[in-house]
Amino acid sequence: MKLLAFLREETEEETQDYLRWKYGEGTVDPEALTLDLSGSLRMSQARTQTLDSDFYKQYIDRDHPYLSSRGITEEVQRLFQTGYDPKTNAVTIPWFNADGTLGNVKYRKINEKTFWYAKGGRPIREMVYGLDIVYRQRITGAVLVESEIDAMYLWSAGVPAVALGGSTFSDEKAEALRKSPIEIIGVMADHDEAGQKMKRAVVGGLTGYMTVNVVGYPIRYKDPNEIKNSAELMKYCMRAFTSKNNFININICIG
Repeated sequence: MKLLAFLREETEEETQDYLRWKYGEGTVDPEALTLDLSGSLRMSQARTQTLDSDFYKQYIDRDHPYLSSRGITEEVQRLFQTGYDPKTNAVTIPWFNADGTLGNVKYRKINEKTFWYAKGGRPIREMVYGLDIVYRQRITGAVLVESEIDAMYLWSAGVPAVALGGSTFSDEKAEALRKSPIEIIGVMADHDEAGQKMKRAVVGGLTGYMTVNVVGYPIRYKDPNEIKNSAELMKYCMRAFTSKNNFININICIG
C-alpha cells in the first residue's frame, strides 16, 4: 500500500479509496489485477477533513540541517513551519488549507527519497502547497513548481511560489488555484517527461482564469533546486512576469 501511494503521489487513504473504487470491496486475486497509475480517483463529494492544529507543533522545535542544506533559509522554514521527527529521521512539512487550518503533514526521510503523509489528513490531490500564504499575504503573482522543497527554495530567493507536491495536476488543485488571489502564474516544471506533462496540464487548466506563463531555464538543471545562484534563479523567474510589481506583499515572516 505504501509503495502504491508513493507511486501515485498521494496519501494511503487516497490509495485505499482508489482500490475500492477500481476493484470493489471483495477479495480478489492480486495476479488478476491490472494497475492503472494514470489518473486519480474522483470522489462525488470532496472531503475537507483537517488535522488538529497542535499535531505538527510537536516537531517545530526540533531542528535538522537538511532543509538548510537544500538552500532553504531559516526564515522560510519558520514561514512554512517545518520541523523534524527524530523517531523516523524525517523532516516534517505541514500542508495548510487556504484558510490556514492544518490539512496534512508530509514526512520526508533525510537520507533517502521516501515520504509519507499523516493518517487522517486531507487528500493531497485537493490541496496546493503554500496557498494559505498566498491568501494571507494577498499575493497576485507566483511561480508553480512540483515539490515543496522547490517552493521553499524559490521563497528563499525572494520569489513567492506554490507547489503541487508531485507532478499530478488534479481538477481539485486546478480549482483551488482558480479561486485564489493569483492573477499571473509562472509554471516552472522539472526537466523530465512527468514535469513536461504537468506543465502542459497546468497551461491548459488555468489559461482563461489567470495569466499563465512558462518559466524556462537551462535543461542542464533537473529542477529549480539545482540552480544554486539566487540571482540566476530570479532572472529566469522574472522572464515570466511583466514586472517585479507582480511580486507584491511578499512578507517572509511568521503570520
